[in-house]
Amino acid sequence: MTAPDAPRTLDPAATFAAMTDWIADQSRREGAPGLIVGLSGTDSLLTFMACARAFAAMGRPERVLGVHYEHAPAPDALTPAFNHFSGVIAPWLAANAPGARVEIDRSLPENDDNKRWGALFSRAVADTGAGRDLHRDHYFVVGTRNATEQALGTYSQISKSVSMLPIVDLYKSEVLDICRWLNVPQSAIDSSCETDCACGRFDTQARYMQELDWLLMQKAGLLSRAGFEARVPEPARAAVREFYVEETVRNDFRLRTPYRPAQPLVRTIA
Repeated sequence: MTAPDAPRTLDPAATFAAMTDWIADQSRREGAPGLIVGLSGTDSLLTFMACARAFAAMGRPERVLGVHYEHAPAPDALTPAFNHFSGVIAPWLAANAPGARVEIDRSLPENDDNKRWGALFSRAVADTGAGRDLHRDHYFVVGTRNATEQALGTYSQISKSVSMLPIVDLYKSEVLDICRWLNVPQSAIDSSCETDCACGRFDTQARYMQELDWLLMQKAGLLSRAGFEARVPEPARAAVREFYVEETVRNDFRLRTPYRPAQPLVRTIA
């Protein structure tokens, strides 16, 4: 099948509805008692909104929980910094996902992705103490990996343990398109376009987000090479191609783990 010369044109409303329906269907099929999402940027906001709409349609909006991990300001800070999540994002979520729950967790002293995931998995079963029904009170952990991260391997090992990946077919630029359609606060969208090495978004990706996604679409057979080159000038092509090679080589182990024996290691007594 020949790849098209133009990138696909996303229908935000229809795509969001399809995500919501899939989450609801999968939750019913697997008996999910609830869903929990770690809240940070646009990927998680989109994921949380789709989960919230799905469970609202199922009549159980309170069984969707979002957890934001907030870190204390530096001890020598003269004045507390404005907290963007508490001041902007949390009110927006309350208005747009009524019934769903949001918690702010201040237990982690530093911004560490693996610790956040560990805390999120622990929170997923925190309501299932002695004598309580695990199948009623715990949450399925929902991942926020997008297609750009999937193609580059830029996701943490522990994130491979989630129960659902609703946005794994959406490239980052498409995530932002749906976030704009949802009227996610512009400050959150702007933040997603900035360099943030702590969350794995390096300068090349921040500067050439759309161009990188077009390259990944070409690699996936969703866009022809001619279509990619017609839209991306040479300096940007060179930058995103180099970035692609560096990231896929560096992160290749994630596609191969957990390592398994090629042949069974069982030895029996003759």
